[in-house]
Amino acid sequence: MKKYNLWEQDLKYAKDITNQYAKSFSAGIKLFPKDIRNATYSIYLFVRLPDNIIDETTLSENDAKIELTNWINNWNHYYYHNTFPNPAFRLMKQTMEDYNIPKYLVDDFFIAMIADTNKNRYHSYQELKDYMHGSAAVIGEMMAIILGADKKDIPAARALGEAFQLTNFLRDIKEDYKIRNRIYIPNNILIKYNCSHNNIEQQNLSPEFIEAIKYIINYNKTLYNFARTGINSLNPKTQFGIILATNIYEAILNKIEKENYNIFKKRIHTKTIDKIIIFGKTKYNYIKNKPKKKYLYSSR
Repeated sequence: MKKYNLWEQDLKYAKDITNQYAKSFSAGIKLFPKDIRNATYSIYLFVRLPDNIIDETTLSENDAKIELTNWINNWNHYYYHNTFPNPAFRLMKQTMEDYNIPKYLVDDFFIAMIADTNKNRYHSYQELKDYMHGSAAVIGEMMAIILGADKKDIPAARALGEAFQLTNFLRDIKEDYKIRNRIYIPNNILIKYNCSHNNIEQQNLSPEFIEAIKYIINYNKTLYNFARTGINSLNPKTQFGIILATNIYEAILNKIEKENYNIFKKRIHTKTIDKIIIFGKTKYNYIKNKPKKKYLYSSR
C-alpha cells in the first residue's frame, strides 16, 4: 500500500502517543504484523487527541466543546478536501482507505466525544451503553476490520471495546469525579444495591457499594468472555496480541477484587511484573489449548 510523504514521521508520533497513554493495550499491539500494527497506532492517535481535548482540565466544558467542534470540522474538511492537515488526520484517512473503514464509525465516535462536554452523569446502563457505542464499541469495530474479523464476529469486537472502557471507568472512578466531575457508573445499578452516586462523591466504600461494584465487575467479565468468542476469526498473526491485551486489561478487575473493591484508595493498574506473568500464562494457554475449547484464552 503506497503511503504519503510524511507517513514515517507521522507514524512515529502515533507510536509515541500510544506508548504513552495505552500501556496495557500497547503490549498486545507490538505483537501484530507491521502493517496492522501501524494501522492500530494510527487509529489510536486519531481517537486519543480529541479525547485529550475533553480531558483537558484547564478548559471549561463550553471551551472544550468549541475546541472539539473545531477539531471535528477540520477533520471533515481534510477528509473531503484535504485541507487542515495534521498527523492524526493523514494517518486516519490513509488507514480508512487501506482497510475500507466506513466514515460513519468515525462520526459516531465524535458524537460520544461531544456528549462528554455536556453530560457527566448516567442514570441507566442503556444510557451508558449508548455513549459507549461511540466511545468504545465503534473502535472495536474498526479494529475488527483491520484484523480481518468475520462479519458475524463484529459484535464480539464491539463487546471488547465496551469491556475495555467499562474497566477504565472502574479503574478511574476517583479521578473521573475528582478532576472532571464525571461519574460513568449508572445510578440505577447503584440504587439497586441501596447506594447512589453520593457514594462516589463522598468516597463511601459501604458494603452496599461493594456489592454494586461486584455486580459490575461480573458483568464486565462476561463482556470479556463474549469478546473471546470472536478471536478465532481474526488474522492468525494478530490473535495472540489481542488475547494478551484482553487478559492484561481483565487483570485490572482481578486486582480490584484483591484490593477488596477499594477503588477509592488508589488507581489500580497492572504493573510490569504483572504483565510479564500474564504474558507467560497466556502464551502457555495459547499454545496448549488453542484448538480445543471455547474460552481457551483466559490467563486465569
